[in-house]
Amino acid sequence: MRTILIPIFQGVEARNILRTDIFKKLRENENIKIVFLVSNEYKLEYYKKEFSEDDLLKFEVFNNFRKSFLEKLFSKFKIYLLKTETMDIKRKLRLHNSKNYPRYFISFIFNRIIARPFFIEIFRFLDYYLVKDKNFKYIFDKYKPDLVFLAHLFGDDEISILRETKKRNIKSVGFINSWDKLTSRCILRISPDWLIVPNEITKKEAIKYQNIDEKRIFISGPPQFDIYEQYKNYLSREEFCRKYNIDPSKKIILFCPLGNSFSNFDWKVAELLNQFYINKKIPTDVHIIVRFPPNDDVDIRENVNSSIFSFQKPGVRFNSKRGVDWDMKDEDNRLLVDTIYNSSVVVCFPSTMSIDSSVLNKPVININFLYDKKFDTDGLFHYYRMVHYKNILKHGGIKLVKTGEEFVLSLCDYLSDPTLDEKGRKKIVSEQVWKSDGKAGERIANFLVKLLK
Repeated sequence: MRTILIPIFQGVEARNILRTDIFKKLRENENIKIVFLVSNEYKLEYYKKEFSEDDLLKFEVFNNFRKSFLEKLFSKFKIYLLKTETMDIKRKLRLHNSKNYPRYFISFIFNRIIARPFFIEIFRFLDYYLVKDKNFKYIFDKYKPDLVFLAHLFGDDEISILRETKKRNIKSVGFINSWDKLTSRCILRISPDWLIVPNEITKKEAIKYQNIDEKRIFISGPPQFDIYEQYKNYLSREEFCRKYNIDPSKKIILFCPLGNSFSNFDWKVAELLNQFYINKKIPTDVHIIVRFPPNDDVDIRENVNSSIFSFQKPGVRFNSKRGVDWDMKDEDNRLLVDTIYNSSVVVCFPSTMSIDSSVLNKPVININFLYDKKFDTDGLFHYYRMVHYKNILKHGGIKLVKTGEEFVLSLCDYLSDPTLDEKGRKKIVSEQVWKSDGKAGERIANFLVKLLK
């Protein structure tokens, strides 16, 4: 019997592991015991209701992570060791908000001096040997894992787990579960024995920015996109429209807002679409679905035409505030697939929805207006200039609209001819989703099983 320890402190971890073939394939192996760490008692009971515990599956609560002075110091220092265009943009945004010019210049110069492989390895060496913590000692004593699988190495709690793992000479595997983290978060404070990445782009970023040995990197594909192959028995248009009370003769515009925590102008997009419809600037045979993000609410004003709007609120939120505490069940993922499949065009901001939509070859419009630059303090629209997002915009598969006129023209063009910019969307999918065979989760599970043997 071999034991694998996996924290799922964040919703994205649960979605990418518990809701994919990573878990399903590991669960099928009678020689592997899986221990999931969760962050509170509520989530413990929530998961135990769906996944019955037995000798091969356990859920354990850990919610007592304590930071020492050195832990806090290294946690702050990790940001300065990452030198990317994205981090430069973030630094300028902080300057815009704080007007603290001395801090900006010190931070910039410091970054340019130390963000090098030599200093990164010194930092990791000191972090590993100087920081003393016993946060997860009792977890390791209790379960004695043979392998630890970590999907959020940018979190200090999971770095603490990795530190304990290495001190006990246990095999460790890290997983980069998002396309933006290697260039937009920080340096990995401690590197695992193996790093799993979703595609060739993130592999190059891990080598260039994180100083990870190429021989220790395994490309799997992003498991969260496996659903588009696994749920290929899509609901037909008639079935979908009947199920969700939509006139099947109408084309569907899918609008994916950011949520209240990131945006105070989601309602402006909804109202603009409403005005386009009223003024007949777009075809009147349309229906607009507004799909909320799984971890936030959306403020949509009441003065939109309810007859042409419907709303989806997927997922389970464990916290009333936007954050990492959420879950997307299988039925939520199925709804996502069927909704995109039956949509004629997708409207969104800089998010993975641009990739999701491209997987099903649906036209994508990104909004780059309706905000006041003076109050764009979070730098939302600067995301279009960040490394990860430039990687998909450069292919021309997405319309980045900067005015209402561009928006309405793009909507009409795509509603009339959904094959426009198809070549660019295919390029996005080939780079970001890699093999697109629905087997990324299976590849990761097989890789972990091989290491356990």
